[in-house]
Amino acid sequence: MPRKIPLADSKILYGRAAGRCSFPGCRKNLILENGSDKTKQIGKMAHIVAHSRNGPRADRSYPSELIDRYDNLILLCGTHHDIVDVAENRYSITCLKEMKNDHEAWVNNSLVTEVMNVGFAELELATLAIVSSTSTSENETFILTPPKDKIEQNNLTQSTQNLLTMGLMRSRDVGEYVLEQSKLDIDYPDRLKAGFRKEYDRLVGENIHSDALFESMLTFASGNSSDFSRQAAGLAILAHLFEICEVFEH
Repeated sequence: MPRKIPLADSKILYGRAAGRCSFPGCRKNLILENGSDKTKQIGKMAHIVAHSRNGPRADRSYPSELIDRYDNLILLCGTHHDIVDVAENRYSITCLKEMKNDHEAWVNNSLVTEVMNVGFAELELATLAIVSSTSTSENETFILTPPKDKIEQNNLTQSTQNLLTMGLMRSRDVGEYVLEQSKLDIDYPDRLKAGFRKEYDRLVGENIHSDALFESMLTFASGNSSDFSRQAAGLAILAHLFEICEVFEH
């Protein structure tokens, strides 16, 4: 059976692992940045239950249609990918699931800490790329849809809802920052919304939806950075725009 991890599942995996190796004590950054908008993912999306029937941690009773999905994947660096496969008795299915859960909990806790420290400096850095090359359209309109409705319509899971709740704690601060910027540049709020909407439309055009769409938008708002302060600022901006923009409406 050929390996074919759906793009949506890979986006969720990288997002929830913060682009870092999930092996305890490693946490290596698996997203290479070259100082521009271009990045390269160097992580290994390892299967918890083996992809092949004779692979490490094989389980023939596991549904084949779920083999390449997010729940059966863990993000690792190249070294630890090989280690867990060679020592399959030590790194069992249960062990790898616990490893993944522990890592994602660490990511979440790290974001909580950084979200509380987000200030104007972090917001300025995070919004720079969103508005830099975007122009507004006179025909562009943004309709306010309650976040609760967007969550239900997009089938966002509890994990994504928790991220939204975290980001919305700083929504007022984002609003104040945008207001201050608008005093210097009257078009700033519209250009920020338009930049956000442009990326949203691009992702929807690639058939990215639900949690994968949210994780992709968070990556965009964070400037593709694995730095938690950038991610926290990006989350605050994403949650604010989720609340006030005509996105996630389908």
